[in-house]
Amino acid sequence: MRVNWNKIILILTLILIGGLFYSANTINSKRTINNIIIEFESSDKLFITKDSILNLIPKEYPNKNSVDMNHIESVINSNGFIKKSEAYVSIDGTLIVELMQRNPIGRIIDDNSTFYIDDQSKIMRTSKLYSSNVPVIFNFSESFNYDSIYKVCDLVYNDEFLKKNVTQINFLKNDNIILNFRKYDFDLIIGEYKNIGKKIKNFKAFYNRSVKNETLKKYSKINLQFENQVVCSNK
Repeated sequence: MRVNWNKIILILTLILIGGLFYSANTINSKRTINNIIIEFESSDKLFITKDSILNLIPKEYPNKNSVDMNHIESVINSNGFIKKSEAYVSIDGTLIVELMQRNPIGRIIDDNSTFYIDDQSKIMRTSKLYSSNVPVIFNFSESFNYDSIYKVCDLVYNDEFLKKNVTQINFLKNDNIILNFRKYDFDLIIGEYKNIGKKIKNFKAFYNRSVKNETLKKYSKINLQFENQVVCSNK
């Protein structure tokens, strides 16, 4: 009877690897948690402090196996400023929590409160630590819902020209959208959201010509409601 040494060696190798893995995992699981590190995706413009995050996390763990990562992530994510978190324990026993903040794209102001709408069309409370430089939104409650607000804010946020210049978005009863700009005091009347991409394209061409001619300061209103036209009213 021939002995298949290759098969025996393979089996012994797998047993050895399995044993080493089990031994390392057992030793690793008994390490105590000796440190907690909070890491934000971006270290500036924080809506919440690292200490506030630390206060949400239990301070003592007998060993790694007692650390419920899902629970830690769930508690942190429910805080209101955090978009996503990931918790894990390193080999040396350090609990590391990596965080991504929510990203506001508009600040809504009504009669009783002020709050953000974020890039996932969700409401987000303001922070005492940092105020995001996003367009301020007025009159939304009169006729517009959050989806309508989100569409306009998302358009402004993802357009380099609009993001740089638009400071205020007004939603009116007759479904008109009006934008206000940083350097000029005219009302940019968009009208309904329909064909807004084409309207903005026409306005950009008009804007670039008017900047060269230095005529923008003389207008009180710039109306884009008429197809393929930019209608201006002087002050």
